[in-house]
Amino acid sequence: MLPIPMPEMPSLEIKLSKYSLQIHELISLQHQLSLAFARSYPQANDFISLLNFPQSGALVVDGQRWNFVKHGLGLRFVREEPVPQLVVDMHDQFGDYAKVDWWRLTLFLESLGIPIERIEAEQAVIEHGRDVH
Repeated sequence: MLPIPMPEMPSLEIKLSKYSLQIHELISLQHQLSLAFARSYPQANDFISLLNFPQSGALVVDGQRWNFVKHGLGLRFVREEPVPQLVVDMHDQFGDYAKVDWWRLTLFLESLGIPIERIEAEQAVIEHGRDVH
């Protein structure tokens, strides 16, 4: 009896490596946006409560136009130009540009047109943490 070939199934590992690349892109953008924000708003130095942060504003990073809005204990950045719009939501711990959590990753991936479930995002962040340490 010959074995029945099984259809190729995308492995979770392939997805995670894809998300890993996106996580590194997100961290890079968070770093660039944090630096540009610090240069443009040097008076904003309360990184705990963001009390002296502007409510909204705009930045140019590498020729790209980003708008931001303060919310809660973080800032949400939306790239307006060039399209597509990208979302980088540093919703807490704004001073820690290397932080990635499932919410940051989910919003960023969805802005890239990559749908992701919460459990996948959580797993990708865990895997990323293992890679970093």
